[in-house]
Amino acid sequence: MTPNDAERRLDADLLVRVATGDEIAFARLYDRFSPGLYSLILKMVRDETEAEDILQEGFTHIWRRATTYDPARSSAFTWAVMIFRHKAIDRLRARQRRERIVEKASAEPMLSTASDSRSADAPAMHERQALIRLALGQIPLDQKQAVELAFFSGYTHEQIAEKLATPLGTIKARVRRGLLRLREFLKEAP
Repeated sequence: MTPNDAERRLDADLLVRVATGDEIAFARLYDRFSPGLYSLILKMVRDETEAEDILQEGFTHIWRRATTYDPARSSAFTWAVMIFRHKAIDRLRARQRRERIVEKASAEPMLSTASDSRSADAPAMHERQALIRLALGQIPLDQKQAVELAFFSGYTHEQIAEKLATPLGTIKARVRRGLLRLREFLKEAP
């Protein structure tokens, strides 16, 4: 047996044990796979915070879905790479959608309560809109995404958690932290 075969068997054994709820096996699997997977994700998303989030999401997925691993179809590492690759691609697609939405929202004039955009309040409203767009650009991407989905798209926290395949508590924390950062930014603005 070559060292490579032994490594593959060890990885497959760890995944089988993870499927039974073995936390020690999960920790060992994490230690073995996380450096390579993090590097792969980082190359794809080019953002350390997002790469860390995807790493966490991917390992959560592995913990929950280890029973679906079939050693006859692929090595454990190859199986994990596919999971993390899909998670990174999903994140990139979500980022592109957000950017298009923000771009579109920035280009469209906001609806005014006044029927005439030449009202006395229009310059102040346009300035406030620009300030809010600037503030949204200053908060971390994960918080920005959660805030935009909650307030611009009308999603509930539960819907956001489901849409992003992220724990509900994480979504609530991202929205809260995002709003706090927006508030701080807007307080400092003239």
